[in-house]
Amino acid sequence: MIVESAANTAIVFSCDQAYFFLARGLVLSLADCGYPNPDTKLVLVDIGCDAEAVAWMKDHGVAVVPFDPAVLPPVVAAVITPSQRAMAMRPWLPQLVPGYEHIIWLDCDLWLQNAEVIQYLRAGANASPLSVTLAPGSSHFNGRFYADIEALIEMQRVWYDSCCEPEMARQLSITLHYSSAVFGMRRSSPVWAAWGEEIARVYPAVAARNPRIVHMAELIAMNIVLFRTKQFIRLDPLYNFHCNGAGAMRLTDGRVVTNMILPFRDIGVIHLANWSLLRARYMELQLLYRNGDYLTDAEKIHIARPMAAA
Repeated sequence: MIVESAANTAIVFSCDQAYFFLARGLVLSLADCGYPNPDTKLVLVDIGCDAEAVAWMKDHGVAVVPFDPAVLPPVVAAVITPSQRAMAMRPWLPQLVPGYEHIIWLDCDLWLQNAEVIQYLRAGANASPLSVTLAPGSSHFNGRFYADIEALIEMQRVWYDSCCEPEMARQLSITLHYSSAVFGMRRSSPVWAAWGEEIARVYPAVAARNPRIVHMAELIAMNIVLFRTKQFIRLDPLYNFHCNGAGAMRLTDGRVVTNMILPFRDIGVIHLANWSLLRARYMELQLLYRNGDYLTDAEKIHIARPMAAA
């Protein structure tokens, strides 16, 4: 655990060594936006970085907190891989990162094009202190939203059939889901505890019924909580833009915008979702932070390898 801090907001992310290169892009983009600063700290929950990676983070103003496995219910820990701790731990961020009134979570496979998302997440916490602020996982900015709505609904049906009674699964499957890759919440919000309780139920259920989607269990649990409690504020999906849904492009002036509808709009948070499968496309579309020019030669070679060799 870290020492208690007077800072109001903690921007928290997590990674292991395999995703450290993407987390570097996130940290560098946050620095471009003015973070960390006296009111807002950056915190890495370390789930397997080496000493050199930890040193790089500290050199760039990031507080590093070792992951504490004791926070996870045993029924959850028993069914996840080491890398999935970055997802399963999220309801317990107030315990892992004490001393902050407002906690913002960012997945390590995204980067900020501007600082607006931090401002909006703070505004959400001020407007509704008990709620979580987060964006839909798909939207009218994504290509797949226009091409195959049935596939989106079916995907959600598979999620909820794995852990819910039929009528609840039906209702949830026709409700647009929200993404837990970017969210903000006050420490005092009851959503933390409700999410944790639901995770303890959902993980073993999903592992038993449909183990191939265990990596989605914390998102499934969050959406069940939101459906039941309605304690959430919608964030513009441009501030958690899932590039795996298509609709993002880099302009010649360097800006990354959504190109699915006019007018083109700057994307606030570029989320390189499903990186392991789509990295070649993301490289081709130049969607990495600074078009990947911060990467080492070794990292570029690794990314360029065929998927099976990664």
